[in-house]
Amino acid sequence: MFTHYVVKPGAPVWMWILAVIGDFALFGTALFLLLKLVPIRHRKTFIAIVTFLAGLIYSLEYFIPARPNTDKNFMTDFTDKLDPITTVVFTFAIGLGVINLIRYHGKIITRKHPNRPFSIGFFIAFFALMIAGLVKEYIPTDKTDNLYTLLFQGTIVPLGATMFSIVGFYIVSAAYRAFRIRSAEATLMLIAAFIVMLGQVPIGAAMTSFIPTHGWLSNLRLENMSYWILNNPNMAAWRGISFGIEIGALAMSLRIWLSLERGSFFDQEL
Repeated sequence: MFTHYVVKPGAPVWMWILAVIGDFALFGTALFLLLKLVPIRHRKTFIAIVTFLAGLIYSLEYFIPARPNTDKNFMTDFTDKLDPITTVVFTFAIGLGVINLIRYHGKIITRKHPNRPFSIGFFIAFFALMIAGLVKEYIPTDKTDNLYTLLFQGTIVPLGATMFSIVGFYIVSAAYRAFRIRSAEATLMLIAAFIVMLGQVPIGAAMTSFIPTHGWLSNLRLENMSYWILNNPNMAAWRGISFGIEIGALAMSLRIWLSLERGSFFDQEL
């Protein structure tokens, strides 16, 4: 509201910040008071109705056939206007995550937990990178850009690479336990993994380089066997797993949409 009618394009940054804060204060207070006006015994029902209607709007937009030559139906323009609200909800979710992290690590520091140094490190890294990002965004100079690059490229990226390399060792140890020959199934998995790994490296192709590249004998080349395993039995298994994941996601979405999910939110009085 404020950002649309009061603040015009080209206004100073501080005016935009105040306008956004005013929007949150106005509409947040209005929604809070509206929820307070609803009797306690009806609040869960009220939230369930709002959740159902919000999900129904997007469901109708996707399931109602589109008009010819437009790829749109009568709900498309309306859902396009609701997309910024979805972005705001995502932003609030990120904000809640940050608040929870600050509360969690703050309690560890105040209670003098043995892991207190790690929590202090979290606060230092969090505020240092946040301040550097804000300064880079609103005071763009070579120094602020170099500071942000140093903090991000010099710390976050190497730490991420280190974590992924550690995960790689865990994967190797898990693969060793999984590929131990204890049954016929484990033997088949070990043979398939051996063929796929050899087919992905030059030494594997060199081992079967004497086999012709054309004709039915070419199927015995390690790189071709590896390609066949990856694109046939492996792809079939992956599609089955992916289908199961999507069915689970659909079931969870329906439970949330119909307010059938139970947890800390629905088990408490609002």
